[in-house]
Amino acid sequence: MLPKNHALFGFILSLAALSLFPSWVDLAGAAIIFFSSFLIDFDHYLYYIYKNRNFDPVRAYNWFRKKGEELFKLPKEERKKYFVAPYIFHGLEWVLLFILLGLFVSSYFIFIAVGMVIHLVLDWIAALKEYGRFLKFSVIVDLVNERSLKQI
Repeated sequence: MLPKNHALFGFILSLAALSLFPSWVDLAGAAIIFFSSFLIDFDHYLYYIYKNRNFDPVRAYNWFRKKGEELFKLPKEERKKYFVAPYIFHGLEWVLLFILLGLFVSSYFIFIAVGMVIHLVLDWIAALKEYGRFLKFSVIVDLVNERSLKQI
């Protein structure tokens, strides 16, 4: 899913949280939910830097667009065999970490976890629809699966 779609859903859901749970979610909490619902994708940019040794964000965006176009030329059954990249922030391990930080350090970390869950759920829905398989559930599982799949 494109970052603009994540931002749109994150905006809508952070406003919903602010409206539905005003005693729990303040304006700062809603803002944190919103930003964390799409800034998780920063790991895509980190992967691009690692792969290409280039820091240009426009080139990174175009590189990912090209990879996506190549992948979506393939039939859905064939797409299942490909691994796009290990995205280090896309996993429930991080959500658990932020929940623990929220319980023991600051409740604002809970809002980061909520934003990340919004992002991950949207990614899971898109992966099932576009790839016919479940992706980005766990960083560890994705890294293990990477070895058995083709790279694009």
